[in-house]
Amino acid sequence: MRFRGISLAAAGLVLSATMLAAQATPATPPAVPKPAPAPPPAAAPAPAATPAPAAAPAAPAVQNPPIKPVGNEIELGRKFTQWLFTAQFDSLFAHADAEGQQTLGKPEEMQAHLDELVARLGDESEVVEEKVVMRNGRPQYWRTSRYTLAPEPFMLRWVIVNGQIMGIGMNPASNPPAIDPVQ
Repeated sequence: MRFRGISLAAAGLVLSATMLAAQATPATPPAVPKPAPAPPPAAAPAPAATPAPAAAPAAPAVQNPPIKPVGNEIELGRKFTQWLFTAQFDSLFAHADAEGQQTLGKPEEMQAHLDELVARLGDESEVVEEKVVMRNGRPQYWRTSRYTLAPEPFMLRWVIVNGQIMGIGMNPASNPPAIDPVQ
């Protein structure tokens, strides 16, 4: 299932391009270092060795505080999954914020994603587990299910913040993404 915005290959290309730009050769040649000054005459007393002041620790990167689950993520995750599997794409789009709408794509584009999902995995045949976890500071509903054509269970993940869809993902249950250390 490849909803727009989830493509790992695309993310890898962006990362690679950024890394290459950072390693690019500068346009101007590096400055030639000046020779070191001559040492002081031997008769002069050596200055007392004083340790260099300790550098202040770098300030931690400012991060948004985690968003706490409100308690209805399982109910909403079930509803969103039902809407996905029954092609109620207008409802999904209406319950997504701007980030979620970009990830999902337009309602008319979602049918192709659903068709791809069904072609690869088949129909959902059994829900194995449902839970809410914190990932990247946001609550996610994780639904692990067996599918009629899949050799192993797959996990459908909805990022749900304040009742709205902020993202979607899917992966084999044997390869779940990392979750936040404090749950």
